[in-house]
Amino acid sequence: MSTTIAQGLARFSFGPLLPAMREDIVRSYGDGGLLATIHMIGYLTGALVSIAASRRLAADTLVKCGMLCTAGGLAFLTFGPVMAVAAGGLFLTGAGGALVWLSAPGLATAIWPRNPGRAIGIVASSMGVGIAAGSGVPAILSTMGDWRIAWGIETVLAVIILLAGLRWLPRVRRSRPDGARDTVRWRPDTRWAWTVVGYATFSLGVVTCLTFFVAALRDGGHWDPGHASASYAAIGVAMIAGGIVSERLSRSLGRLPTLAGEFMLSGLAMLLVTTAAEPWVTIAAIIVGMCMSGTAAVISADLHDRLSPPAMTAAFGLMFIPVGIGQILGPHSAGWVVDRTHDPFSAFIIGGAVMIIGAIPLAVYTVTQTVRDRRVVRGGPA
Repeated sequence: MSTTIAQGLARFSFGPLLPAMREDIVRSYGDGGLLATIHMIGYLTGALVSIAASRRLAADTLVKCGMLCTAGGLAFLTFGPVMAVAAGGLFLTGAGGALVWLSAPGLATAIWPRNPGRAIGIVASSMGVGIAAGSGVPAILSTMGDWRIAWGIETVLAVIILLAGLRWLPRVRRSRPDGARDTVRWRPDTRWAWTVVGYATFSLGVVTCLTFFVAALRDGGHWDPGHASASYAAIGVAMIAGGIVSERLSRSLGRLPTLAGEFMLSGLAMLLVTTAAEPWVTIAAIIVGMCMSGTAAVISADLHDRLSPPAMTAAFGLMFIPVGIGQILGPHSAGWVVDRTHDPFSAFIIGGAVMIIGAIPLAVYTVTQTVRDRRVVRGGPA
């Protein structure tokens, strides 16, 4: 539930709420992109804090701190009269989302050690529940008439989950990793580096998609609010299954082939959104949702396969420095391009192209590594 609220609902309600906020305190796509960028700066800050704090604090403590930041940020958004206050709220929800998300996979595997892959898949999929719930925001607005009320409802939910976590979230004892899987001995390798490049460009495109999905379909595709929100909901619904399905699939196909394929496929899906026609937009939304939770689950599972829990947290957290930079660059630059071209779908063209280009090095590395592994198995030169 913590990842559902902090990493799903609180982080990704901004997209559905952007049209209503643009009629009040947000004046343009550029301003909307700037707010999303501030949110991602908060996320990057939370990732850096998570890396440093994970050496001293247990995962359950970091999750509780993340929920506290999330609840505080949502309160700012609820009572914020101007764009600057809203920016502060988005910064805090970004930081809270990072603290919760980067600690959640390690916490899940500690709680459910018998099947760590499934535990990671469930955590990754839980984000989809929050995004699917966030798609109902326009319905709340049509009933209550103020976008701040939607943030207020989320604030109440975050406080409830925070209190529940303080009461029932299991405490995880920190243990020293064993020799071959020691945190100190972990160093970034080529596999990790190309995964980071692909994940960073993937995140740039996904954040751009989530920020402008509803607004682009309403302004550029002339969709009614209900139709645009329903397609956005498909992203969240697909995420619910994406983490579990992708992690399971990666056991058969391999972690890296599954990951490279999802990066490529999601980039193509971004280009499908520009058609503004059904069923292509909904298909694209399903692909993006499946890949969002799917890539997170596969990356977490790959790190878990190779590292101890403390090393996994460090590697996953360090990964989010370039990933966070990609998320920072995506919405603001895309909003700037949209304001210049007056075409909301130009953001999706740029985002999709960047995602595909970023996945190419990982795909090449995967093919090369597969060939080398087969030679070793056959007894040939490595």
